[in-house]
Amino acid sequence: MMGGYLDDRFIQGSGARSPYTFYHWQYIDIFVYFSHHLVTVPPVGWTNAAHRHGVRVLGTFITEWTEGGQLCEAFLAGDDRSFQAVADRLVLLAQFLHFDGWLINIENSLSPAAVRNTPRFLWYLTTQLHQQVPGGLVLWYDSVVSSGQLTWQDELNEKNRVFFDSCDGIFTNYNWGEEHLVRMRGPAGERLADVYVGVDVFARGNVVGGRFDTNKSLELIRKHGLSVALFAPGWVYECLEKTEFFQNQDKFWSLLTCYLPTHSICSLPFVTSFCLGMGTRRVCYGQEEAVGPWYHPGAQEPQPLFGEHRLEGPGEGWVRMHSCLADAWNGGSSLLIRGRIPPEVGHVAVRLFSLQVPVPPKLFLSLVYKLEGTSEVRVALELTTGDAGSCSVGGISALNETSSRHRPRPLRVPPTKLARWAARCGQQLGGGWVQRCYELSLRSCFLQDLFVSFSRTPGSQEEEDFVCRLGEIQVVDADSLLSPLPQVQALSVSRVGWQRAAPESTGPPTRLRLSCTLHWSYPLPHARCFRIHCRPGAGGGPPGTGPAGPEKPTLLGLAFANQYRVVDLAVAEAQPGQDGRMEFLVEPVPREGFLVPQAEWGRAALLYSVPST
Repeated sequence: MMGGYLDDRFIQGSGARSPYTFYHWQYIDIFVYFSHHLVTVPPVGWTNAAHRHGVRVLGTFITEWTEGGQLCEAFLAGDDRSFQAVADRLVLLAQFLHFDGWLINIENSLSPAAVRNTPRFLWYLTTQLHQQVPGGLVLWYDSVVSSGQLTWQDELNEKNRVFFDSCDGIFTNYNWGEEHLVRMRGPAGERLADVYVGVDVFARGNVVGGRFDTNKSLELIRKHGLSVALFAPGWVYECLEKTEFFQNQDKFWSLLTCYLPTHSICSLPFVTSFCLGMGTRRVCYGQEEAVGPWYHPGAQEPQPLFGEHRLEGPGEGWVRMHSCLADAWNGGSSLLIRGRIPPEVGHVAVRLFSLQVPVPPKLFLSLVYKLEGTSEVRVALELTTGDAGSCSVGGISALNETSSRHRPRPLRVPPTKLARWAARCGQQLGGGWVQRCYELSLRSCFLQDLFVSFSRTPGSQEEEDFVCRLGEIQVVDADSLLSPLPQVQALSVSRVGWQRAAPESTGPPTRLRLSCTLHWSYPLPHARCFRIHCRPGAGGGPPGTGPAGPEKPTLLGLAFANQYRVVDLAVAEAQPGQDGRMEFLVEPVPREGFLVPQAEWGRAALLYSVPST
């Protein structure tokens, strides 16, 4: 999109206003980061966001024009060692940077020697990737044919099948008609799902659908049992009004959902605050921490199944949901749900997530929400379970005799070891937020769906409109809350650099700019992320023993690994004969989603002084 490597290239995020963000992850299987550089490595933020939703991420290896032909001649026209060396480096990049493979796009003609080696290059790359990267994937773009000519086919056929047979799949060009789809069934054989029919969302050329008619493309492709490669869905951002981006993005994907099987959440704990990885302010558990735009794709949390849902049967009930930056419980956004309960029914429900989770004997669940306006509907979580023949459910009441949809029992008296997780359960929190906690006992079951339901108050028979904002949902294995919490250890400060700040008209007359790298030790599988803070002070001594700084440390940013780069942090210059002091604090955010007391954060103090003359 727009050449790639925009504000998404910053590993620790940026202050971008109105950036592009993608959040319909539940509907896609593979995310390709595409640009016209020879080697396009996906930015870490996209990789993290995709993997959080169970989506594989591919980089792009592309050669084009005269220069591309020369490059291909250099590594494909020689002996095996040349193309194997290139493939080995591509595998190493994917392995080291934790993405899942490559789209190979050769858009220049090839000499007879080079095209002869191309299937062998693909086969070697695919084989090595599968060995080194679990679930790795190599796709070939429909461009060069077996003669070496650059001739887009718009289909899989005998002219490009040799490349398809040498890797995991083919991404066809875009100017196809239904006759192309019919013809592909023969050469694809049993690998129909490995043929990704290209759809240019910009609708350039002689194409079916595109733009807000992209559903017409998918209807035909699905009719013939083939997969889909949606090219440049950033059209909704690039070509339409930025102020209406979220409405247009939701409209685009809502037109496609009936053709897109959804992903399922497959592991616990499952925690989401619905944060998009962006916002106009930062909020932590209902408390505003910073005001101003921010953008961090890697901070995006699991997103629901968006769209509008209308009730089946009598009545005019409906539920509609979308992301909203106006308020948040944790992060920069929340999920806003509007709906109507018609007189004929007592409640409406909307499916938020598809699940495929074998469940432990006991689950704890939490819902943070607030109602807006005058509505007084009741809000609750509901679950569906699978393996109904052997699934045993205890401690809850079924909604009806024929359904395996259940409403968990409120968690009233949590065990003492769960006190930290359940500290806010049942409380009216700041800003109008409410947290409800539940427990659920199961045996030989797996979870299938997670709903939120809205019920009218007892005795009311009138049509009821409601607006509800969801701030967080948690589904946690009870046993995971019994294990001890790891500690941040060995926090160190390195790669320190100083600059004198430019004088400002207000504030202290002399300030410095500090850059440094923080490293620490913590088992990453136990962390949702780390929140990095700083606190100025004065004097020497170990962390925590110097003169007290402000009670509340200043949030610097988020980290998703055991390191963080502090850049150009403004600090006061040390006074002659005294040490200056800056304390850094690393707050672990457990996967189970509760606050860790400040006394248990990692700490390191940096002492500095005026150089002697």
